[in-house]
Amino acid sequence: MYVRMTFFKTKEGKMDNLRWDYNDKVLPLHKNHKGIRFVHLLESLDAPNEGISVTAWDTKTDMENYEKSGDYEKLLSIFEGYFDGTPTQKSYEVAASSEPLILRIF
Repeated sequence: MYVRMTFFKTKEGKMDNLRWDYNDKVLPLHKNHKGIRFVHLLESLDAPNEGISVTAWDTKTDMENYEKSGDYEKLLSIFEGYFDGTPTQKSYEVAASSEPLILRIF
């Protein structure tokens, strides 16, 4: 399994708006992509304006196909007014998990 994380900070008072748009726009958009396992929005308990968008993919190819689709850039443009600075994106392979069936089966 592969995980893609986008780390971001919002402008003061914008996290509620971002959460609303995330549920309304991000979640439905990902349903159309092959190999998507889940989509999560994490909000920091320690820093109220910091968050992480997390997506998990069956295969590296599924994740890369999403990245090539242009949907990420489309979504970034929707959230542009909420961000304080530029979000940072990182990708990971799941190397250990409490759910062993998801590891290296593809």
